[in-house]
Amino acid sequence: MSLEYFRQRDRFDFSKNTLDIGNYLHWNKKSFLKHFFLRIFATDASRWEEFYTRHLNYYLAKHEDGKEEDFFTHLWSLIETRLKTLVEKDIYESKNHVRDQQEIKHLKSLTGFLISIDKWNSHETEVEIIMRQQNQINTMQNKMDKMDKELKTFRLLETKDHINIPKGYVLTLVDIILQIQEQTIDGKIELAFAQTQAIWMKIICKYFTEDRQPIKYERIKRYFTPDPDDLSKSKFSPVPENKKLFKIIPAKKRS
Repeated sequence: MSLEYFRQRDRFDFSKNTLDIGNYLHWNKKSFLKHFFLRIFATDASRWEEFYTRHLNYYLAKHEDGKEEDFFTHLWSLIETRLKTLVEKDIYESKNHVRDQQEIKHLKSLTGFLISIDKWNSHETEVEIIMRQQNQINTMQNKMDKMDKELKTFRLLETKDHINIPKGYVLTLVDIILQIQEQTIDGKIELAFAQTQAIWMKIICKYFTEDRQPIKYERIKRYFTPDPDDLSKSKFSPVPENKKLFKIIPAKKRS
């Protein structure tokens, strides 16, 4: 029964701005819907949230096991039924066409508010629900397809193989990589630029081994300074001279 969902107006409540249902004197509860819509049409659209909250709190206070979804669904059903009745009226037969159009506009304003807070999709028709679910499935499938492609690309680039360095020559590799970082094109653009030194260390540890054994990150960390211009700020160690076996020399330009 709708009286269980909406707060009734107190007797002798002469407030002109009340949001409660009924009049200030005795009224026939069997005519609830009439009074309900009188209140709806007398309420300014700016007060929809206030109207909704007031009656929701009333409903929840009266029903310990009450849920907002139940209240919302009931309210939506009342508004939807009245709106549908007005819209389906024959404009040529209706004597109250102007008033009907005003009421339709007012109810659409209310349904717009209700849709904006509808967490349960109560306003959707069965067809709309199916379409929404199908769209969600399509979206998920597209995401899965994208992830599958990314995974295939990752697996294509990933390898369990390693480039092996003879025992005792890891620092020779480090020296070569440090030299690569110093190379420039026409003395202006760095040949291989990285934001941090960590990426170079990760490359060595991930893709190289020394005598078939893993290369530990901490072992080579001190040879890669975060600030090459100020070696005093880091625990930096230069590569020993006896490990510097190669020197990268820019080739002469070819015409």
